[in-house]
Amino acid sequence: MTVIRRCALTAAPFGIASAAYVGIFLANRDRLQERIATHFSGDGGADGFMSRTAALWFGGGALVGLGVLFTVLTLVSKEGPGARLTAAVGAGTAVTLGYPLVVTVLVNTDVQDPAGVQLPLWHVACGCAAARGRGHWCFGVVADECRAAR
Repeated sequence: MTVIRRCALTAAPFGIASAAYVGIFLANRDRLQERIATHFSGDGGADGFMSRTAALWFGGGALVGLGVLFTVLTLVSKEGPGARLTAAVGAGTAVTLGYPLVVTVLVNTDVQDPAGVQLPLWHVACGCAAARGRGHWCFGVVADECRAAR
């Protein structure tokens, strides 16, 4: 697999996650309180808050920044022994971060008091399972392409 294709495989999930987060955030911006719940305890209750603007910039910045980081790491690894793993971890990280960010916006939509927002712990398991699936798929695609190139 060429380095450019591997970089695209790593960058695409971050682009999709960034677009989904910013798009959903902006679509619901009028329905979000000025202060939104951004951190949740083990029982699902909100215990950390952030302003709407800070949440948008933090989430979008984290997705774009990590996307650039993992794409550069994939580019630098070229055909080295860790190239497949770097691409897979990057793709999985996009899902690991993108899923909870989007869900956080959705659970904060149309609430009167951000302190009453609930985010059940099973969302963590869903996000991790989706991330593992995406990373595993990416690892397999890179492996298949590398074998076909030989």
